[in-house]
Amino acid sequence: MPRPRKRRRVGFMPRVTYFQPVGLDEQLQEELITVDEIEALRLKDLEGLDQETCAAEMEVAQSTFQRILTAARKKLSRAILEGKAIRIEGGDYRLIPYQLECGDCGYGWMHTAWPVRGGGSACPRCGGKGRRWRGGWNDK
Repeated sequence: MPRPRKRRRVGFMPRVTYFQPVGLDEQLQEELITVDEIEALRLKDLEGLDQETCAAEMEVAQSTFQRILTAARKKLSRAILEGKAIRIEGGDYRLIPYQLECGDCGYGWMHTAWPVRGGGSACPRCGGKGRRWRGGWNDK
């Protein structure tokens, strides 16, 4: 009997969970990418973290992280090259919000939304720019 799957730690929920190619008239096939696979892509490809750090962030073994990342890249490539829609949902994960602190007023708050490219989230108190507290996970 196989060992039960461990839930992966995810720090962000994507705001957009469905993508489809433009200009196709026929019924589209879909490629399902799980939330934990998107997190692996985010950590490795967007954040630029090394594989060991990515695995630690998701609380999985390095070999497991590599399998998740490989599956995500394969699904994404297949969807783009074969003109399939991409749906992001499901997976074995638990959402762990991350802590932000305003660089202007020092106010701290929890955040789980997908980050805006080029910076953090606006401070709910003063509208200033937030920054992520590295290692500031709330569940330890």
